[in-house]
Amino acid sequence: MEVFKNIKIGVFISLVNILIQGVSVLVQNIIANNLGIVNFGHFGILQSDYTIFCAIADFGMATLILAYFGKRATQGSLFTNVLQLRLSMTAVAALAMVVFAFTIRRDSPVFEGELVLALGLLFQHAFFDWFFICGNFWKKLLISKVLHTIAYTTIMGVALCYFHLDSIPAIAMAMVVAALPAFGFGVGNAFSRKVFHITWKTKRFFALMFKSALPYAVASLASFAYLPVGLYTASHFAPPEFLGAYNFAHKLVILASGLMVHFISSSLITLHQADSSKIHVRDQFIFTLFIVLATTPFWLVPQYTLRIIFFGAPWTTDVLAVSSACLRMLTASLVLQAMRMSMISTMLKEKRTVLYGLFITLGGVFNIAVCILGARQLPASNIPLLTLSGDVFLSVILVIYFIANKRIRF
Repeated sequence: MEVFKNIKIGVFISLVNILIQGVSVLVQNIIANNLGIVNFGHFGILQSDYTIFCAIADFGMATLILAYFGKRATQGSLFTNVLQLRLSMTAVAALAMVVFAFTIRRDSPVFEGELVLALGLLFQHAFFDWFFICGNFWKKLLISKVLHTIAYTTIMGVALCYFHLDSIPAIAMAMVVAALPAFGFGVGNAFSRKVFHITWKTKRFFALMFKSALPYAVASLASFAYLPVGLYTASHFAPPEFLGAYNFAHKLVILASGLMVHFISSSLITLHQADSSKIHVRDQFIFTLFIVLATTPFWLVPQYTLRIIFFGAPWTTDVLAVSSACLRMLTASLVLQAMRMSMISTMLKEKRTVLYGLFITLGGVFNIAVCILGARQLPASNIPLLTLSGDVFLSVILVIYFIANKRIRF
């Protein structure tokens, strides 16, 4: 069955990435202990900002490359053009983050951290993941992640446990340094001197890719109006202690949500090998059930889950209770994402990018509006529920679209 092939590929890519994600969670424990609950909440804002600028650097290109070119993106002149594009966009995003720091975060506790992570944009450990995935270089992808896991563990361990770094900018700099070995491995496997040779064909390729990628980019950036908007809402409308507690639940769900993206990639790979244009309800039900079972600890025993995963956090009874309530509610987002995975991957495979971008953007705008209006009227404890509004909106509109076009098969 196609669904089991999707799960198999998605699980492999997820397990490869969970190496570093697992270590990252361990490091987050020590960061939370060193910074304290309130500053840990601010640190969550910094990391969310960084993720947004990573999306700007990507500009939907990774999805576009996978959907349009596949393995061809790792060969010949096309590879050179793709690499040139990726490097150029990363440099632009880094500059944009510096401007953002001086204009929006100038008086924020994360200002200096923003400047440090702007530098980090240039040396992302995952910069060459698109090359390994498109070329089916699974062993190299695994080596890259293992290398980063070792480097990240060692460097962050020394920085946090030996030097006891307890300031946001110092911790951010340690994270940048920790990414360098994996970035260097990527450079060694996927870098070409031809990248410095810019021709009129290169410029034309850039123009065509920007035009084609715009819907993907809009959709990618609009996706930050879903789960991350809850964190920003909490930072503006809730006490600092709530932001810190919310950040623990937010990090877990964002981690799981990031792994969901790999299942979309696996679904795209499978769809390219299949002729069916229908959404199979049976397959979708099986995958959703798989995600429900995988996230059982999040909604069934959230306090134990948080204590186990964030074992080094300076928990108090109140902080744990708030964080547990947030985690239980936010987990519904993962189920909704699972329900619409096949619909999204089908739209990407069929290059319905404008419509896809429109749906994501409408859901994002709706989510922001609900969060802002709701947070002004309701207690802070309702922010997780408000954050789910965009997920519900997007899921409903996708189901309506596929039913209306008779694309669902029972």
